[in-house]
Amino acid sequence: MTITNTGHEVRDDYIGRWCTHLYAEGKTRRTVQDRGATTRRFERDTGISLLDATTDDLAIWLGRPELVLVTRSVWHSHFKMFFEWAVRQGLRADNPITAIKAPRRPPAQPRPISVEQFELLVEKADRDDLKAMVLLAGLAGLRVAEIARFQARNMDTATGLIEVRGKGGATYRLPAHPRLIAHAKRMPDRGYWFPSQRAKHLGGREVSMRVRLHMLRNGVQHATPHCLRHTFATRLLEHGADLRVVQELMRHATLQTTAIYTAITDQRKRAAVEAL
Repeated sequence: MTITNTGHEVRDDYIGRWCTHLYAEGKTRRTVQDRGATTRRFERDTGISLLDATTDDLAIWLGRPELVLVTRSVWHSHFKMFFEWAVRQGLRADNPITAIKAPRRPPAQPRPISVEQFELLVEKADRDDLKAMVLLAGLAGLRVAEIARFQARNMDTATGLIEVRGKGGATYRLPAHPRLIAHAKRMPDRGYWFPSQRAKHLGGREVSMRVRLHMLRNGVQHATPHCLRHTFATRLLEHGADLRVVQELMRHATLQTTAIYTAITDQRKRAAVEAL
């Protein structure tokens, strides 16, 4: 047991308790793991319990020059969530991170690949499962975790709809691209499309690794599997889709988030200038 600065006795693994509560709130495994890793890393690096950490302790750790701005911003948000929980639980009387202003993140930049690169990835995929991963990302905008748990029942070839279980367990029914519907005939007609010997299905990181290696083998450098999701959004916009429609297909809560993914291509910029 540990005596905190609030005078409460708590189990030493209070970070584990916090993670358990995050799962109860419906947070994904990846989200919980990332938040837990940040808080445990602080304690490992500093030797200071978060239940005793001061604002200065946090400022020194977050202010290290080797940290990029995005990392500082993400970790600041993790601490904010942890201390809000700790106060609610009576483990602390204060929230020391509130005295540190959240770093302003640099504007996110969309990272789509070209149409030619995408078609090359589809053409060079020599396995049905790999091609399905590329199509689900590039023609449906699925995240790698959503691809990993995709099942035969999620594809309704009769209605041309796919069912996607997204962040927070929300379920969406979206129109499927004809090429994806056609490829579904080559995939398992029951169960998971990407089964695993160790679990029911592959994990998101395994899907990411396979697609990333496929990209590297085919000369698509400086890109990640998530760039295929960017490509999906950008191509929708280029072909005349309204931003509100793109938001729905991307399953974003706000238009501001959708705007991050929608690159204005050089061709559209040139056409706008030439129209003057």
